[in-house]
Amino acid sequence: MNTAIALLLQAATSLLIGVGQNANFPYAVREQAVITAEHAIQISTQAEAIPSISFSVPKNTSIWPTSSDLMQAPYRSADGSWVPPGNSVQLMAPSTSFGDVNSDGIDDAAAIVKQTIKDGSSRYVLAVMLNQNNILFNIADLPLGPAVEIYSHNIQGNQISIDMKIGDTVRATYRYELLGNQLISL
Repeated sequence: MNTAIALLLQAATSLLIGVGQNANFPYAVREQAVITAEHAIQISTQAEAIPSISFSVPKNTSIWPTSSDLMQAPYRSADGSWVPPGNSVQLMAPSTSFGDVNSDGIDDAAAIVKQTIKDGSSRYVLAVMLNQNNILFNIADLPLGPAVEIYSHNIQGNQISIDMKIGDTVRATYRYELLGNQLISL
């Protein structure tokens, strides 16, 4: 691990420990400490991944990401490698939402992608794409299953909300939130 990344993560950990040990801090201060630590994790995750991306990733066309920017972003494939959209990762374009998922004031994206697995089968994944340094980056994935039907989706208040049917389940609205570099179900 890069020394700068290790120091950034160590500072984030110290911040969380310091705030956690003092119950007198107002809620807003504690909340901001958590957000700052999450941003440190997100920046570190991207910095560690960049050397593994073997293709050119252009900057977004503007500060607000678009669907065309998503088509040039690095995604995780089913085997964990970084790939552009194509054969092993297909962006399901109508199932994309834009909004701020990590409280940095800049729009990010959530997209449903279809990953092809080495045995030829496929699965659908919710891919969270952070807009860091004006580049969309696949910070977290959540496998949904081999079949999904999306009815609506949006990002509001840092939550990703998707009205969908997964496989043979009943249609329901699922809510997710990014915590550091992990996507959690609410």
